[in-house]
Amino acid sequence: MRLHKTFLLITAALVLAAAMPLQAQNMPGKNPEKLHLEIMRRLDNLETQRTVTSEDITVLKEAVEQLSLSAKPASSEEDDSFFDRAPGAGLYSGLENLSGGKLRAALKELVSKHTSHDYQRAQDIIFEDLDNNGGYVECIYTGRKLKTKKEPDANNMNVEHSWPQSKGAKGIAKSDLHHLFASDSKANARRGNNPFGYVSHPIWEEGGSKFDGDVFDVRKERRGDIARALFYFALRYDMPISPNHEKVLKEWHKEDPVDARERARNDKIHNYQNNRNPFIDRPEFAEKIDF
Repeated sequence: MRLHKTFLLITAALVLAAAMPLQAQNMPGKNPEKLHLEIMRRLDNLETQRTVTSEDITVLKEAVEQLSLSAKPASSEEDDSFFDRAPGAGLYSGLENLSGGKLRAALKELVSKHTSHDYQRAQDIIFEDLDNNGGYVECIYTGRKLKTKKEPDANNMNVEHSWPQSKGAKGIAKSDLHHLFASDSKANARRGNNPFGYVSHPIWEEGGSKFDGDVFDVRKERRGDIARALFYFALRYDMPISPNHEKVLKEWHKEDPVDARERARNDKIHNYQNNRNPFIDRPEFAEKIDF
C-alpha cells in the first residue's frame, strides 16, 4: 500500500511538473493542447503497465482535463502567439486579406481533401477518443456524463449530426467527424432536424438546452461549438444557411469563443481525417463569409 501511494504521488508530481511551465516559461512548439495530449497518453500507458488502480488514473485524467481547459499560454501577448504555434496554422498563410467568395473558395479547397470513414468507425472514434475524456463521455447538449470506453447502447447515448441527415448529411457527410458529437439519446431526439435558435417558452429543457417544439436552443457553453460545426459543414458540402439562422449562429460564435477543448478536438479530427475546421483555427474567418 505504501509503495502504491508513493507511485501515485510521483505520477501526480510529474503531471504537475509538466503542466507548470505553461504559465511559468515559454515553450516553443509546445502548446497546451499538445502537452495535454502527451500527458494523457502517458497516463494511458501507466494504466496498462503499472499496478496503480484504474480509479486513480481516472481521477488524474480528469484533473489534467480541467488543467487543459483552463490553461493559458505563457506569453501575455496570448492570442497571436498562441494561434501562430497552433497545429495547422500554416494552412492559412496568405488568406488573411481575403473575404467573401474568394475566402470561401480558398477554404473549401483546403477542407475538401479529407479521408472519410464509414459511419460505424466514426461512431467508435467519437466514443472512444474524440468525446471521451478520462473514461467519461459528455453530452453536447445536456452536459450529462457517461462512464464508458466504447459506443454505449443507443438508447442511452448516441451520435448527434449537428447538420441533420434529412437536411443533407448523407454519404461521406454522414460520417464527417467535424459535425458529429456525442449526445444523450433523448436530447438528440428532441432536437431531431429542427433548426437551432433562441427559445423563450420551452416544452423541454435539460442542462441548459431548451426546445419549444420548433426550435432547439443549445446550452451557452457549447453554442459556439455547434455554430462552428455548421459553418464547416456549409463550407465543405456547399450547403446554404438561411439569413436568420446564420444571424443566430454568428451570435453564438461570438458569445462562446473557441476554447482548449475545441482546439484539441480539431487536432484529433485532423489526425483521423486529414482536414481541419478553419473556423476553429481562425475564428475571424466566419465574420468574413456569408454562408
